[in-house]
Amino acid sequence: MSKINIVIADDNRFFCEALKDHINNHEEFNVRTVFFDLDTLINYTQNNTLDLLILDVNFNGVSSIDYIDKIRPNPNDFKIILLTTLNNNLIQQEAKEKGVNQFVGKDSDLQNFKSIIIDTINSELPQDAIKKGSKILVNNILFTKRKIEILRALYIHTDKSEKEISKKLFISESALKTHKRELFELTNTNNTNELIKYGIQNGLIIP
Repeated sequence: MSKINIVIADDNRFFCEALKDHINNHEEFNVRTVFFDLDTLINYTQNNTLDLLILDVNFNGVSSIDYIDKIRPNPNDFKIILLTTLNNNLIQQEAKEKGVNQFVGKDSDLQNFKSIIIDTINSELPQDAIKKGSKILVNNILFTKRKIEILRALYIHTDKSEKEISKKLFISESALKTHKRELFELTNTNNTNELIKYGIQNGLIIP
């Protein structure tokens, strides 16, 4: 029986090496290599074959979900297990829409990882799991994807004026003000700083 070839990518070197050692204790698996940054990971996956990628969602404040299409241009090339400490509907839905096969909390017991890997390799992503939804429930609040996009833009462009941010979002300045007001009401916040803090605390923003 051929071994399952695995790659691990996580910016936490200690966790990465610990997971590698644990997985390699099982004769069915072969961890080929580990990566601590997305650029070298992308270069490797585009030029090598593997069966499974175990991928951390957060790389020094950058969401790996945004890079899935570069990491794995063809969804049939290999399976992906996404690891995160942020367990909410937004992260899960975004991951599924990118074709991620399994979603696992980083606090999961390592002893269960063998069965998680085997289940992932043998499973197919349900077709209804990859349909793009227009709304996402987070902390009992229903957000549209546009609202989340605007919230993230406010965080990324904190040094810019509303006029500059609205241009980047291709909306009018008045439309941006309306979205902000609605976000304040949704999240029970009073200003942009409170709104951004809410977004970070609830996994809408990866700092």
